[in-house]
Amino acid sequence: MRRASTSVWLAGALVLLLGGCDTLSTDKTPDRIKDGTAELELTVTGRPTPGTLATAEHVLARLEARDADGLAELAAEGGEREKDAKRWVARWGDAARRPATVDFRLGEMEASADVRFKGERSRLSLLLIPKDKNKPYDDRFVVVLGEDQ
Repeated sequence: MRRASTSVWLAGALVLLLGGCDTLSTDKTPDRIKDGTAELELTVTGRPTPGTLATAEHVLARLEARDADGLAELAAEGGEREKDAKRWVARWGDAARRPATVDFRLGEMEASADVRFKGERSRLSLLLIPKDKNKPYDDRFVVVLGEDQ
């Protein structure tokens, strides 16, 4: 009888140990911490969708981190994304380290947002367009990094 209870106890301990190992090895860090958006000091006005807000946050986090490559990955296809991303980082990188207000305006399938950084006279205008033109309503966006932005 004692041997049976010891075996059951050992089997239970093994299950807990193996189950705990999986829990310990899985990274449970929230995405907002990993991608840098948790540290942004943003005030949001207008009516962003979850997708437009997330895209704007990612753009601002890449600017703050002075990550031109990461910003280029968030950009719409076409043009000179890498060159434009470097230009944006050079122009807005310092301002992006300060608190900002983002005012969203939604269009039919695209959105725009004006970003005002504390202490900055100019505003950064973001044009957000659907990531997949064949699925314009799936709430996933990219930013247009054109010269006039």
